[in-house]
Amino acid sequence: MKYTKTQLLAFKVRQAVGSMAIEGIQVSKQSEATMLEVAAGRVSGKSVREQLVAKYKQASSAS
Repeated sequence: MKYTKTQLLAFKVRQAVGSMAIEGIQVSKQSEATMLEVAAGRVSGKSVREQLVAKYKQASSAS
């Protein structure tokens, strides 16, 4: 059976999430969706990383 690129990417992301779960890391649906966006090339990993750093810098400075 042939899979579409979208189906294959979704499968790979689910595999990664499953591997993280084995290690005790819980991945939110939002994070899983972001992983899929990066894997599909719709969002760059660099921009996601920059957004996360900015988010946590704001949170730490507000404390």
